Amino acid sequence: MIDSIIQGVGVLFQPMMMLGMFLAVVAGLTFGVLPGLTGMTYMAILIPFTWGMDPFLALMVLVAGHAVSTTGGAITSILINVPGTGPSAATLLDGFPMTQQGKAGRALGAMLIASGMGGVEGSIVLAFLIPIVVPIVMAFGSPECFFLIVMGLSFITALGSGSKIKGAISALLGLLVSFVGYHDATAFPRYTFGSIFLFDGVKIIPCALAMFAVPEMINLMISGSSIVKEGTVSRAPMADMWEGGKDVFRNWWLHIRCVFLGVFLGIVPGVGGDVACWMAYGHAKTTSKHPETFGHGNVVGVIAPESASNGKEGGSMLPTLALGIPGSAAMAVLLGAFLIQGIQPGPTFLIEHLDLAWTIVGTLVLANLFGIVVCWFAAPMLIKITRVRGNILAPFILCITALGAYSYRNSLGDIFVMFALAFLSWPMKQLGYSRPVFFLGYVLGGLAERYFGISIMAHGWKFFLTPLSLVIIAVTIISMSIQPLSDYLKRGKSS
Repeated sequence: MIDSIIQGVGVLFQPMMMLGMFLAVVAGLTFGVLPGLTGMTYMAILIPFTWGMDPFLALMVLVAGHAVSTTGGAITSILINVPGTGPSAATLLDGFPMTQQGKAGRALGAMLIASGMGGVEGSIVLAFLIPIVVPIVMAFGSPECFFLIVMGLSFITALGSGSKIKGAISALLGLLVSFVGYHDATAFPRYTFGSIFLFDGVKIIPCALAMFAVPEMINLMISGSSIVKEGTVSRAPMADMWEGGKDVFRNWWLHIRCVFLGVFLGIVPGVGGDVACWMAYGHAKTTSKHPETFGHGNVVGVIAPESASNGKEGGSMLPTLALGIPGSAAMAVLLGAFLIQGIQPGPTFLIEHLDLAWTIVGTLVLANLFGIVVCWFAAPMLIKITRVRGNILAPFILCITALGAYSYRNSLGDIFVMFALAFLSWPMKQLGYSRPVFFLGYVLGGLAERYFGISIMAHGWKFFLTPLSLVIIAVTIISMSIQPLSDYLKRGKSS
């Protein structure tokens, strides 16, 4: 065991491995910054180039770039309200308002420290859980996954602001969009309007760009002003970034909770990182003493999803290595890379290739640290984008978002889907309907329907009586009760 740790981690400090990791981190951040080019795209493009490479170097390059891609996606979420990756959409809810207030440096500093530390801490948890991951993964069947999704949907009330009726309508619209395409149980196409392209449903990147990026760019073109208004007071970027980094340590207990939430949801195959980030944001808001400040530039709204975002990578790696079951879509691509190298992940992997497992753990740690350093020095230059006039910046960003929607599946259809949804999202923004609630309903609606159908077929109507399902139901009820109970106690004291 000790020999495997020394050998696996020691490989990373060879000059060629360190150079490869640094280049992979820069490439992964670039893929994250460009909308639509996710970490999964990064791995899919690089896999053919790993043929014939040393397995340690090949897998290190793939894992390192993927590990930091969501950090790159969060940069554009904060600065220009364009989610570079799906999980980054939760970060823009408070990150972009901070940018508009001249606090882009603080938001970026909080994001970098929260995501970087989350990745490191998630990797440490991965190391400790490697010997016991099998019973954890096997404990989660379709009923447990369904109730995890329901827990995520319960945060819809936390994400909404203003009219409850508008929030409910937004959620229902998101659910309707999630049902586009084939029904999993009956294979019957729904809401496709005769279009074969829509049989596969509406994908997450075009939807995220339509909901958040396009409306903001339209308003920016209409106003003609920059993202940060003239006269907005802002300190030096580096000073602001240090302040944002301190904010993570001021909220260290929330950070730890969100990291563990990300790891936990990452372990469960099929749930995904998008769920983890939104649940972390909802948890932060429901447990906050000032929930009314969320959505208006609360730095905690940046810390929570970013802590879960990189924390989930360690969790999703666990079932991939220990069982050969991909914990996410990106891990499915990584599984293909293992097979190309002639390595079969699964129970025997941890016996025959334990040194490689520790190399992957060390890669996750070092890649996140490299990612912090690279972004920290690049951020002051990137912040200058926020002072470019809107009539110059917006058309350029719209072209980038269209390219991102296209590159997600190399399909023009996704560009048309993005602009079609933009005809819905821009009026929603103008009329005060909640786009985050819409997006959460979209992300979780299809998953909830899928696991509900599987649970009914496998267990009947008593599927909710499994012990772990009852625990998740209880936790959901408790989390939903915290804020109403707190408000009730405050009213009692004031009266």
